[in-house]
Amino acid sequence: MVAMTVIGILGVTAATMFVIKAGGAATTAVPDSPPPTRTVVATIAPNTTAPNTSNAAAEVPVRLESNGIPTAAVDLRRIVYTIAGNQRPDDPVTVVYADQTGELHTDTNVTLPWTMTVTPDVPVNYVMANSHGSQLNCWITDASGATVASDTRFAISTTCNR
Repeated sequence: MVAMTVIGILGVTAATMFVIKAGGAATTAVPDSPPPTRTVVATIAPNTTAPNTSNAAAEVPVRLESNGIPTAAVDLRRIVYTIAGNQRPDDPVTVVYADQTGELHTDTNVTLPWTMTVTPDVPVNYVMANSHGSQLNCWITDASGATVASDTRFAISTTCNR
């Protein structure tokens, strides 16, 4: 039994020494495979929201390239409002949302899931919904698809803002 323990300790010691001499990490190389590249190209467009203001920020549409293949332009200000959940039959759902200027609009008797995409000129992102008995949730997602605000309580009323 003692001999087996000594052999086990020697084996672990030898393996540890090998890992230390080898640099502590194992890597797997894929031959003839270049690393993935991603190039971001930004262009400054003329300011269309405040033509008489000399210090206003300009819009910056962005074109992404993946491995040298251009993809569609993405306006980083774009957001998506979503209302979803369990809508009861004959239960009208009302949605109030802020448009690109921050003005509130109301959509009545909507069917879930409801979505609205806006590109706001102001930093106002707001959506809310209410019903008589449906279970509602809301999300605001940015141009990359990341959630920036959410309410997932399955309540008869839901509000998201940032």
